[in-house]
Amino acid sequence: MANPTLLESGRRINFLKKLQSVCGVLPLGIFFCFHMVANYTVTFSPEGYEALCHFMQTMPYKDLLETVVIFLPLVFHAIIGLYIVATSSSNVGAYGYLRNWRYLFQRITGVIAFAFLIWHVIVMRQAAHILAGDGTMYGVLHSLLADPASLIFFVVGVYCCLYHFVNGIWTFCITWGITLTPRSQQITSWICLAIFVVGAFFIGQIIVSLMFPQMIPGFVPGDLGIQTASGLA
Repeated sequence: MANPTLLESGRRINFLKKLQSVCGVLPLGIFFCFHMVANYTVTFSPEGYEALCHFMQTMPYKDLLETVVIFLPLVFHAIIGLYIVATSSSNVGAYGYLRNWRYLFQRITGVIAFAFLIWHVIVMRQAAHILAGDGTMYGVLHSLLADPASLIFFVVGVYCCLYHFVNGIWTFCITWGITLTPRSQQITSWICLAIFVVGAFFIGQIIVSLMFPQMIPGFVPGDLGIQTASGLA
């Protein structure tokens, strides 16, 4: 006979894992998509990008929204995720199936993405001092990506976030019983792959535009405050 305490503990952990998947797809996933769409405006309208950044920095109830929609779900998602990483084991050595590799990459990208987000928050806090003066968000990011180490970490971190989110959609559908049959899981797998490819292309455009302002239509040297942001650490 099964131990009731172990059964109850297993149900509790399973519920927390399901709740973690919800946090990853809904508040955090939706914010990630919005964040990427907002950043994409820099590829065709730097002025619109700066206006959008200013609105997000000064919007009403900004701190409350960041706490409820981003910070608390992220902390919960990260705690449960790190628990899963610590208690799970990879079996790709014995079973090299695609879904086993995806499971492993989901754990690896989750840890990298979490470290990247902490770094990103620290950098944005530093950027607030520059934006309080005559600096621009474009200038901050352009200066940041001029450093090779920061560029590598930025690119790896953003693409890890993208993979973790997209693959998380696939596992979310399985976890919540939306895709139970092999065929439905294969269909969602192809859909998620398409989302990843499109997202990777758009993110690449954003990074190129941040690194090479001369490629932005209508760019005029000095307009984006690149020189002002040169003091960012």
